Amino acid sequence: MKSAAPTLKIGNSIVRKYFLVSLLGSVLPMIVVAVLYDRHASVLLEQITGERISAQLTATASRINAFFDVRVYQIETLSNHPAVPQLALQTAPIADPELDGLLRLEADVPDLYGILLLAPDGSLTRITAGQAASGTPYWSGEPFSLAGLAITQAAGVDVVGPVAPRAGSSGWFLIRQPLRNLHNGDEAGSIALHVRLASVTELLGDATYAGILQPVLKTPMGYFDVVGQPVSPTGKMVAGPEVLPGWQPMLVIDPDQLFRPFMTARQGLYFASLTAVLVIIVLFSRFARRLRQRLEPLTRGAAAISSGQLDHRIATASEDEIGRVASAFNAMAGKLQALIERTVRVERLAVLGEFATGVAHEIRNPLATIKTTVQALARSEKDGERLALLEDVGAEIDRLNRVMGDLLQFGRPRPPEFEAVPARELLARIAAQLASAAADAGVALNTQGDAGIVFRADRDQMIQICINLVLNAIQATPPGGVVTLRSAPAGAGEGLIEVRDTGCGIPAEILARITDPFFTTKPKGTGLGLSIARQLAEVQGGRLVIASVAGQGTTVQVLIPTPREAA
Repeated sequence: MKSAAPTLKIGNSIVRKYFLVSLLGSVLPMIVVAVLYDRHASVLLEQITGERISAQLTATASRINAFFDVRVYQIETLSNHPAVPQLALQTAPIADPELDGLLRLEADVPDLYGILLLAPDGSLTRITAGQAASGTPYWSGEPFSLAGLAITQAAGVDVVGPVAPRAGSSGWFLIRQPLRNLHNGDEAGSIALHVRLASVTELLGDATYAGILQPVLKTPMGYFDVVGQPVSPTGKMVAGPEVLPGWQPMLVIDPDQLFRPFMTARQGLYFASLTAVLVIIVLFSRFARRLRQRLEPLTRGAAAISSGQLDHRIATASEDEIGRVASAFNAMAGKLQALIERTVRVERLAVLGEFATGVAHEIRNPLATIKTTVQALARSEKDGERLALLEDVGAEIDRLNRVMGDLLQFGRPRPPEFEAVPARELLARIAAQLASAAADAGVALNTQGDAGIVFRADRDQMIQICINLVLNAIQATPPGGVVTLRSAPAGAGEGLIEVRDTGCGIPAEILARITDPFFTTKPKGTGLGLSIARQLAEVQGGRLVIASVAGQGTTVQVLIPTPREAA
């Protein structure tokens, strides 16, 4: 039963740490920006709009002042006419055509309903209608009264009203100036300009921001909008310069409308932050899951190697960083396996070598004595049958002596004496020494390849390696076969000698053991030939590579360093 994988805490999980750091790094700045935006947007907006509002109110007040200045100048001009004071005291038609024409001319402007002359008691005595005249007191029978109207004094005139529009009558106010009798200085009534209220409110202009700012005119009789209608403003009000006592242009600000775009932007920012958080959580959750799935084979592989499964490898399906780590892990595992196998083999060979050396020493001395005795008996033996037996014993003693020599060489190989060994000379010598053995076996021995290669090796040990390999190839090749001895470059700083035969080959199941000491498939073999060849190749800094296909033949390559070129 498999045990469940341990749950990693945040402090022990790189994936979770990376996830939290990335989440904070991406979301925290948006949150900070949103908070700072919310804090400073209103202040900034108020500063920006405040400057524009102040400029607009100042400009509006200037326009209204200019309007009043024109009307004051107009009424002062009329009041200074010598016949006007007397005209205000009588109701008879104007006898002076020039004065009548003057009044009609001054009344015939778009901003005036007409010009009114009032008696000292305030009653209306004379009317000069203008082109905009309508309603009371021109075309209506309703009484005209100033009772209850606010009176504002400024610049030597009285501003009466204003009066809000009513059914059949537009809004208006009076600019009035008292008249004096030129003869005795007594009060002779007053003259008034009947001013259209909308002419003043229209000077308020349009709203700076539609639906956000509402311009109004504050008067002693209430607030009026741009078309002269009375209003009851709500919200924050910003006052402009006073044009007359109690007369002041103002802007009514709707905070909700003013800050709605900023509120929308803030909500959008918060929504974007929340969306970013959710997207990051989803993406990093999937990333963490995939990364954990990618890392689990590495964890299992490390556990397998630590438990001794040195042949365990991790499948690499990509070329990213984790794929490279997996490839490096596999390479490390392969090198570790090779190192351990080599260490075990070296230790085993050391034990076998020590044992073989001891056995060889113990056996060679008795064999020498037996050999001498057998030779002495053979010299004095006259019986042919007995002589043949003694010669057979001597031959077996020689064979045992050769085996003991192999054991001694395997147990204590001498250190190599490095020199330059040309491949041409080495191959020629091997071919010359083994030509007769190949001919006796009915096998053709060919030499080929790059004869210009020079090895950095021990000459005698290289000869022994090649003889062992070629003899094995000749013995494994049936009559009519071919054994090829070839030299070739093998890569940077290496050359190779290759021995290839057309024999029966080596079964795959025993190929890995073919160089083990005392392992052999020959009835009379010692199992030390390939072991000694491999050992001698390795002490010279080289290696032995064997490839074989059953039924097709075997190829053995000896890779040996070549001399480094002089710098």
